[in-house]
Amino acid sequence: MVLIRASIGTLAVLGLVDLKIEEKPTTCYLLQYSPTGCSANCQFCSQSRSRSGGNRLGRVTWPLIELGDIERSWNRSFKRICLQTIIKPGFIREALDTIKTIRSFEPELPVSLATTPIPQHYLVEALRLGVDKIGVGLDASTPRVFEKWCKPYSWVLYWKFTERAIEILGEGNVYVHLIAGLGESLRELVEIMRKIYCLGGRVALFNYTSDRGLSSVDTGYYRLAQLARFLLEHGLNPDHYIDYDKRRVYREIPVDSVLEAFYTSGCPGCNRPFYNESPRGPVYNIPSQRFLLKYYEKLREELCKIGVVL
Repeated sequence: MVLIRASIGTLAVLGLVDLKIEEKPTTCYLLQYSPTGCSANCQFCSQSRSRSGGNRLGRVTWPLIELGDIERSWNRSFKRICLQTIIKPGFIREALDTIKTIRSFEPELPVSLATTPIPQHYLVEALRLGVDKIGVGLDASTPRVFEKWCKPYSWVLYWKFTERAIEILGEGNVYVHLIAGLGESLRELVEIMRKIYCLGGRVALFNYTSDRGLSSVDTGYYRLAQLARFLLEHGLNPDHYIDYDKRRVYREIPVDSVLEAFYTSGCPGCNRPFYNESPRGPVYNIPSQRFLLKYYEKLREELCKIGVVL
């Protein structure tokens, strides 16, 4: 019997819980389980050992379930499967065995593996099992912020791992997770994003959410961070468009699809609805076009404050 956590939205889509949800997840989100939580002690994470591994991650509840129950209820409602690891003895071996089991009942969907640094041979094995995207939980934008929030391992090790993962999976297939609002400056956040793209990686951007499920991150700050990531995705230099000190866009962005900047960022098919925000708003990461239309007027107000006119 393999026990695993799944996001409540994932279970709702599979019919394993009776729950009306505002927006359906387009990725099947799974999370490793340990009764004592993750052995790391990241101070922003509700799965860390200081919190004993409760059933929350971000704002989302992750009930415990047997992997066999997911297999028996499986349907083709998702675009991707994402397995998120926690640090515990043998975690990466367990994660790869879990992916192998998933492949036995879902051989076609692309799979993402979100992890802390692991040895190279495990990356090669993950690739053989059909993992096409790696998520790297760096989270912090500077060594100072990394230390402040008690990230495991070292800053240098994360960068060595990111470089090796890009070598193995190829450019554009490694997403470094960054959390905005941990005490970094906007300039620091953009600089670390620039470094990631120069290496051939990409960025999955999150806003900091407290233990109570609240986010105090300034929406203007986050919209500028999203725009910077969007510009880097298009090979453009954010310095040419954003004044970091005044926190404003000072030049028209020459991309027609600028609204795409404000969707959830991450692997293809990842919309993680309301992982970091309440549906009541402010909505930092817009999960779908349908929800964008619903939130459009509020988004216009937010963008107007930073010099962007829709």
